[in-house]
Amino acid sequence: MLTLGIFIYKVNHNLYIEDAKNSVESVLGLTQELLEHEKQLALSIALILSNNETLKQGYLQNNRTLLFQTLQNELPSIKNYLHMDNLEVQLHSKEGKALVRSWNFQSYGDELLSFRKGINLVHEHQTPLVSIELGKRLNIKALAPVFEQSERIGSLEVILNFNTIARKLSDKKIHFVILMDKKFLDIGEWMKDKTSINEFILLNDDCAYCIPTLETLIRKQTLEEGFARSNTTLFGFTPLFDIENKQVGYIGVWFDESLLKESLLLKASLTPTLESLHVTRLHPEIPKNHEIEIR
Repeated sequence: MLTLGIFIYKVNHNLYIEDAKNSVESVLGLTQELLEHEKQLALSIALILSNNETLKQGYLQNNRTLLFQTLQNELPSIKNYLHMDNLEVQLHSKEGKALVRSWNFQSYGDELLSFRKGINLVHEHQTPLVSIELGKRLNIKALAPVFEQSERIGSLEVILNFNTIARKLSDKKIHFVILMDKKFLDIGEWMKDKTSINEFILLNDDCAYCIPTLETLIRKQTLEEGFARSNTTLFGFTPLFDIENKQVGYIGVWFDESLLKESLLLKASLTPTLESLHVTRLHPEIPKNHEIEIR
């Protein structure tokens, strides 16, 4: 009886761990979908702004004041419609220097081509792109050339951090972090003041509560295995790659194991939607007393 009891316990435990790993993998997959959704939104905004006629005039006149003011006029409505408070835009000169930053008019003139692969690619191929890219910060960057009569007069980038993804996951009782390898701080100099956990920099601004927990888990073996369990909490990690397919850190998620009972609902509720867009859905008017057959 004792042997049978131990056997049944082991079987049930192994089944539980397998289910837990599958659920963590599912949440990591959905996190990647949310990330792709944010990237596509950023790219759409970059394409719209690159065709703004007032911005083009600012480029042609080399008028930084006009460029900055145009961004200040355009960005509030974009943020409002998309519910994206974390949106920033940087304009580049034709030579690849920082021309205007939406968050700081006084900051400009930095030479960017020496460490920004994305800007080099936009200048070389003259086509838009979006990726996670390491610059002075690690975030989502969507880049687009700015043309005037087929001539490239500059380029721009739309910059998003990961706060929107963190908020959407938090609504589903899932915690989310981005961990950047410390060795990239020589490039990402604007992140030197962020919290460090072992060999990584914690990019999230609102995760002070999670530091003690993560400090005990962030180990090479745990990160490579991609799964960990601590008390009643399940953790998952997956590598984060940049525009050059270079691993720059990890995406981390964790949630209470009670959510395992809601795994199907969890999967459905996290699917990215465009409900943040203020779109009116129109349906044809159905005449009164009209029989409708639904197939």
